[in-house]
Amino acid sequence: MRFVDKCKTDFGFVSNPFKHVVVDNFIKDNELSKLLEELDELTIDKSYYFGCSEFEKNKYAFNKNFGENLSGLFAELNSDEFIGKVEDATGTKNIIRGVLGLEGAGVQKVLNGGSLCMHRDFEGYHSSEHGFLKRELNLLLYMNGCWCSEFNGELCLYDKTSGKITKKIQPILNRCVIFETPGNIHGHPSTLKIPEGMARQSIAIYYYVRDTSRDTVDPPPVKPVMWYPCVKDECPTIV
Repeated sequence: MRFVDKCKTDFGFVSNPFKHVVVDNFIKDNELSKLLEELDELTIDKSYYFGCSEFEKNKYAFNKNFGENLSGLFAELNSDEFIGKVEDATGTKNIIRGVLGLEGAGVQKVLNGGSLCMHRDFEGYHSSEHGFLKRELNLLLYMNGCWCSEFNGELCLYDKTSGKITKKIQPILNRCVIFETPGNIHGHPSTLKIPEGMARQSIAIYYYVRDTSRDTVDPPPVKPVMWYPCVKDECPTIV
């Protein structure tokens, strides 16, 4: 693989509070600066989505206008080789691969004052090419240099048993987080306090499988995103 350090793909998932893995130094050092340069070129006027509500604030999303290196990284994270590693580690099989246009993937930038309410992701969607797809895994690659805890913005993971956030993960440069999606609640609800001109930026890949249970005449509706504004960030422990 050109971008991902193969030594980092022996994923050691943990189950608390739900199945996930945190991998630091995920991208090879000699490729990192090229990706950061292309991320800088994604100015907000090139975004396709702006989140400005009580649930997500100052969030911009991008799914095109990627440079050669970003495009190459997306292709690699959707390749047989990489997805095979993910399948082996998670037990999830038959992940759709080689398709770069699956819903939700892209670059996300959240500006000062922004936040993302704790939420459960949408369940899936209908693809004209693949039929009904079920969202199984999220991959988030953080690309934030000089990040410090005073900025807030940690990825918070919610434990259904205790009814509270039990893990917070700093979005530091070259840190990859992969987690099981169905039913799991996450977000970064604390308001960002970052310098003007800076953004909390991440590269997102969502992995889907064919949902054959919906191959019926009248399938049930797909569950949309569910927001949990009452869940607050009260966990003191940060990874």
